Amino acid sequence: MSEIPPLTEIQATLLQTFLSSPERPKGTLTYHQLAGFVFSIANSPELILPSEWIPLVFNDQEDGFETHREAERALQAMMALYNDCCRARPEGSALLPPGCKIRPQAMENLATDAPLSQWAQGFSMGYDYLEDSWIDYTPDEFDEELGSLLMVLTFFSSSKLAKAYHEERTGKQSLAEMAETVVTLFPEAMREYAYLGRSIYQVRYEAGDFEEAPLLRRKIGRNEPCPCGSGKKFKKCCGGA
Repeated sequence: MSEIPPLTEIQATLLQTFLSSPERPKGTLTYHQLAGFVFSIANSPELILPSEWIPLVFNDQEDGFETHREAERALQAMMALYNDCCRARPEGSALLPPGCKIRPQAMENLATDAPLSQWAQGFSMGYDYLEDSWIDYTPDEFDEELGSLLMVLTFFSSSKLAKAYHEERTGKQSLAEMAETVVTLFPEAMREYAYLGRSIYQVRYEAGDFEEAPLLRRKIGRNEPCPCGSGKKFKKCCGGA
């Protein structure tokens, strides 16, 4: 058996270059948007196969792969990113992927080119895609908790949304102070969101809602079909060197 290794700095750079290439279709996610999107997809109450979510990365258009090798390397990096999002992390360890850094001044993370802002945009896209599942399967007693987690994880997606969240609060915190608080809460919110989504999924799985557990939450044999949906063996596709 073979498990996809963690995303490397080299793969992160490869994805940034690949996704920002003019060869990609209009509306393709940036690397940082992809990171937030995949985090949301990987930690949801629903099983979403790569063959379903990868086309969304390219805005449901042709991906523009120029060669088989380019496709193999890009898909392998996406699978590594996905699996990183599935891995449980101990408190204090990094959750955001390589290259997705939080800027030191909290308000700077609202800039359109800020990695955290783009991560939040991608996360919002993933949550919106699966919103019905969250609504249908989240126990009522966790509604308030989920709402609080969503506020933290989407706060930096746009200045407009951040201001709207601020206006909802009746306290005396300024927007800048609220942004500082959200930055502090962000890592724990990621862990709690992932835990909640996985817990709901596990309950559904044990109740027989799914025929089998997610393919990427276990080790993948090199001769098994690749989880990206290409139809090739894993060793000949995303599991290749």
